Amino acid sequence: MLKLSSADFLDMSHPVATMKWQLPVVPKTTGGRGSLFGGAGLAAGIVALEQATEKPIVWATGQYLSITQQPVTLDIEVLLPAKGRNVTQGRAVGHLGEQEVITVLGACGQRPNVAEGNWYKMPSAPKPENCDKLERHDDGDTIHEHVDIRIARGMFGFSGAGEPSGDNQSLLWARMPEVEHDSGALAIVADYMPSALGNALGKIMSCTSLDNTIRIANHAPSEWILCENQIEHVGDGFGYGRVNMWSESGILLATASQSLIVRLPDW
Repeated sequence: MLKLSSADFLDMSHPVATMKWQLPVVPKTTGGRGSLFGGAGLAAGIVALEQATEKPIVWATGQYLSITQQPVTLDIEVLLPAKGRNVTQGRAVGHLGEQEVITVLGACGQRPNVAEGNWYKMPSAPKPENCDKLERHDDGDTIHEHVDIRIARGMFGFSGAGEPSGDNQSLLWARMPEVEHDSGALAIVADYMPSALGNALGKIMSCTSLDNTIRIANHAPSEWILCENQIEHVGDGFGYGRVNMWSESGILLATASQSLIVRLPDW
């Protein structure tokens, strides 16, 4: 089956000869409450930066300034203040009218490979087909309908599915069956890391992302992505976590991290 790019999945439009893009905030780009899914916003910024520079993203970080409810169209403008021969740095700023709602900073480029090293090791995990599928019953038509999640270790902390691991680490297999796992898709999948918050605390928890950073390590084809989630700290109403993302063959695809506002469930 021919898969979509993340740009096509997001239905982003780009008027010719401009540095502006548009992202429809519609059900398939939202989370469970009808607001823009943070990973989709970061993915949109990545798409805009890659298309503006004609280079692959190296890293990107998104700062979420306000919650965006569907149905609206987000205007994204790209600025490239530092254009280099191999690396270009810039930002993609998303607006609703005069209100800035998301800012994505990033660097795009490619350089000669003068050294290699990877000091992380992919954790052992049962195969996706041997893991419980995360079932969702109340989200309706959201981005979650386009992401297949299998619980390999720990509890999915937003719903209570699975069993708490007794530590700060969880393992999820994830895939977007319709979408090529390019940099934008990896940004979407990485935004499931906060589900490890409830696992670490041993109870269902809610949270809101303040920022979301991803660093791309390799572009290797893989039907499934193993997300090695770790909560690093929780206190004073905030939390910090990270994820290593692995191909099925053990190649490190990306690392990502977030700062979170920690909340008790409101039900």
